Amino acid sequence: MFTMWSVEFSLMAGALVVLLFFHVFLFARLAFAKPTVQPDRDLPVSVVICARSEARTLEGIIPLLMQQDHKEFEVVVVNDRSEDDTWEVLQWMKPNYPRLRPVNIQADEKFNYGKKLALGVGVRAAKYPHVLLTDADCLPAGRDWISSMSAGFAKGKQIVIGHSPYAYQPGMANVLERYDGTMKAMQYMAFAMGGFPYMGVGRNLGYTGELFFNAKGPQRHGHLMSGDDDLFINEVARARNTGVVADPRAFMTTRPTRDLATWLRRKRRHYTTAAHYRFGHQVLLMLLPLARTVFWALLLWFMIRGQWRGFVVGLAVELAVFLPITVAAMRRLHAGMLVWLSIPLEWLFLLLDPLLYASTILVKPKRWK
Repeated sequence: MFTMWSVEFSLMAGALVVLLFFHVFLFARLAFAKPTVQPDRDLPVSVVICARSEARTLEGIIPLLMQQDHKEFEVVVVNDRSEDDTWEVLQWMKPNYPRLRPVNIQADEKFNYGKKLALGVGVRAAKYPHVLLTDADCLPAGRDWISSMSAGFAKGKQIVIGHSPYAYQPGMANVLERYDGTMKAMQYMAFAMGGFPYMGVGRNLGYTGELFFNAKGPQRHGHLMSGDDDLFINEVARARNTGVVADPRAFMTTRPTRDLATWLRRKRRHYTTAAHYRFGHQVLLMLLPLARTVFWALLLWFMIRGQWRGFVVGLAVELAVFLPITVAAMRRLHAGMLVWLSIPLEWLFLLLDPLLYASTILVKPKRWK
């Protein structure tokens, strides 16, 4: 029998309180924030790209970056031990683009290092103190990408967090990847807006060179398989020094993963970084999916048991509060038709994420080389 003092009701009330906190005090900031920023076209900026065997993709992104409507900028491309003709392509493009600054890292069989070294080389080579990062397989939303991201450095901010949505392609793998990327962006951008910055993605991220070289993270996390960007941000980002730019002109679209197996391997690697977040962030990030799981499980339980009062209350809060905020935030991040699948995809990931995390404990992901 359903009563106000039942265990089920107490658990549902607890889950609703937690979810109300996340949605009303965090996600709503992104969902209903001012949609655009005033581009800063005057701030000198160095764009840094670390590229390994990316000759063809560089031929796509470099011309677009050179067309940016920004007064003073350069594009530093670090050729990180490429096995194709990346270096030759960069040398061929340099006379046509005076703002292009190629930097070469030679392969050394005695040492095995990842992207972190190339990133340090690129930031050190940057001429300007403000740096924007992206990857070779990305494309800016338009000619205002640099200026829109630069606006995030206003009022003395040292970190700018942007969004990098995955491009559309047919197939279930793309649906999962785009939804996963959207929900992660919704979390880390809303958390940063609420004063709890905990990560950023190197496909669309900005910070000062001084902050980068004063941090211990790039050296301390050198043994990890992935996550250099978000762990660095987790170490140095605070409410006072971090800005968020959710303006669509500041988006940097990422090439989608080619198949489901590749996406699953990449997602498993990302779990290896979570244990290195600050403790408070780990608690918040665990509390959210736990509350969602309890909420949906109890909603199903109430329906099966015919306890309609609890079912109606929970469903009403979901449809009147949680879902509208989630949909508004997803639309802000240009999720497109994914908003119509938000609830079933949420159910799927509540099952998929624990399974993938458990798999990383049983079988360690391979280190990226």
